[in-house]
Amino acid sequence: MPERRLVVIDPAGLHARPAARFVQVASRFASTVTIGHGDRTADAKSLIGVLGLTIRPGTEIVLATAGPDADAALDALTAELGPYLETATPPGTPAGIAEPDRPERQTQRRRTAQGPRSNGGSTACRPRP
Repeated sequence: MPERRLVVIDPAGLHARPAARFVQVASRFASTVTIGHGDRTADAKSLIGVLGLTIRPGTEIVLATAGPDADAALDALTAELGPYLETATPPGTPAGIAEPDRPERQTQRRRTAQGPRSNGGSTACRPRP
């Protein structure tokens, strides 16, 4: 029964959109596919089961497959979740090595010609005519 240990790095965790795509990919295979973290596991072909795990950022998950196409299923599922995951740190490896460097994103606020408010700078409410 092949399995892979991965860590969720997406700031939103494993939320609805990637979970739905994950379930669609898992459903293409004849193998039994499970996903789990801690002492909880779920059928990877069930969206409710996957979302019910409440996988948060920094959570280590385990993908396990069993069946005739188990290796292909594991490879496809790992590729599907690739942008949201990283490989878990193997035992004996310093923890800082598995964390990739990510540049900080800078945001700028746009101001209108009248200031930050869209109603011309006035805070008073006007009644409808």
